[in-house]
Amino acid sequence: AVVSTQSGHYGRGTKCFEEKNVILPVGYHLGLSASTGDLADSHDVKMLKLYEVDLLPGQTFNVEEALKLVPSAEGEPDRPHVHPKKKEKGSSSVLWTILYIFIGLVVILSIVGISIVVWQKKNEDRRRKRFF
Repeated sequence: AVVSTQSGHYGRGTKCFEEKNVILPVGYHLGLSASTGDLADSHDVKMLKLYEVDLLPGQTFNVEEALKLVPSAEGEPDRPHVHPKKKEKGSSSVLWTILYIFIGLVVILSIVGISIVVWQKKNEDRRRKRFF
């Protein structure tokens, strides 16, 4: 497995790392993540190349054994899988909730105000009509 990055539109990528003899079981998903540490993180995956490994003549593929494989790579120590912590609700989510409530109230009050003006205008037009 080779991971490289490229900044700009053209040119060769810069190799981040290369790992040989990577063992991956079937049924897993591939995920990508990135972080710069800046306030505004914007990352685009422009290209992702994946290749299927063909069996050599005489080799067989056993699905049951492939499902039992443990992900690993040559030269990497075994590590326990750590589940990510759930994101705790902080003050920013409270501020967003208050902002949404405020916007909702402004929209509702605007609709009520416009409805009252339209209703008053209709009633005023009715009062002005005279039958001679």
